[in-house]
Amino acid sequence: MCALAFFYTAVAQPPGLEFGKGGKFKIAQFTDTHLVLGTAYGREQADKTIAQLRYILDTERPDLVIFTGDVVTGKPAAEAWRLVLDAVAERKIPFCVVLGNHDAEQDLSREEIARIVTSYSGSLNTLEQNGQLADLVLEIKGRKTPAALLYCLDSHDYSTLGGIEGYGWFTRGQIRWYRERSAAYTAANGRQPLPALAFFHIPLIEYVEAWRNPENTHIGRAAEDECPGALNPGMFAAMVEGGDVMGTFVGHDHDNDYVVANKGIALGYGRYSGDDTVYNNLRPGVRMLVMTEGKRGFETWIRERDGRIADHVEFRDGKIDKVKN
Repeated sequence: MCALAFFYTAVAQPPGLEFGKGGKFKIAQFTDTHLVLGTAYGREQADKTIAQLRYILDTERPDLVIFTGDVVTGKPAAEAWRLVLDAVAERKIPFCVVLGNHDAEQDLSREEIARIVTSYSGSLNTLEQNGQLADLVLEIKGRKTPAALLYCLDSHDYSTLGGIEGYGWFTRGQIRWYRERSAAYTAANGRQPLPALAFFHIPLIEYVEAWRNPENTHIGRAAEDECPGALNPGMFAAMVEGGDVMGTFVGHDHDNDYVVANKGIALGYGRYSGDDTVYNNLRPGVRMLVMTEGKRGFETWIRERDGRIADHVEFRDGKIDKVKN
């Protein structure tokens, strides 16, 4: 038990995440805001995006904000990062950032972005030894600590292997990292996996087959082909075997916002949260997720900027069911 206690001390984030009134914990997933401040038109669009962000935060009052990549995709990047993070910090809402494939293509490196992100008191991000944002497992406290987990992972950007083109994928080290932490938390919880969600930018290859399988329960839209990593390193298999992750939520493909159940896990997209700086054919919005303490399942919906709620569903018993509002 002493060794296990040391494990928790080594990986736990600063205190602050906990189930609130009614045993609920609410997450706002902003994805692909694609802020570009280098032109007058880009700034105009960015103003609309930030106004939407503020509206959703004030309307939904989440306990945590997670940005799942491609947050800033134009110069001057530092100003844009401050613009979006200030809107969250002003409301004293904790947040976490995972990077997308375009974030470091501007005038900031991954290390420079990481320094900006971690400079905020509300940031739950930490740094790797190389100065980049580290993979995280965030604990949500309840009547017991922890009562649930959130994995925030870097799905990288592009292939670095010669002769293989396409988007990046999780490394063997990351899969080992997940397996070790998942197993340790499960062992500490009386061999019962804790309810968990995972957030990253690039979808898993398993999204493709899962959405096309008519036997899977699902909701939402797939208006473009999925663009997963070029190789399948086995992260989905690790999560199925780990038994803790109930759902994974990504961005990357702007015209997809579906959630599909596959082998006991909900594979989901956020809703494109930006404006007219890159392709988008869905009304901008934000995915909301609510976990309930002690329950293996969650509710999710999309809040659009005009106040409409779309695709309100509950994931339970490995299936997706519509919620009657």
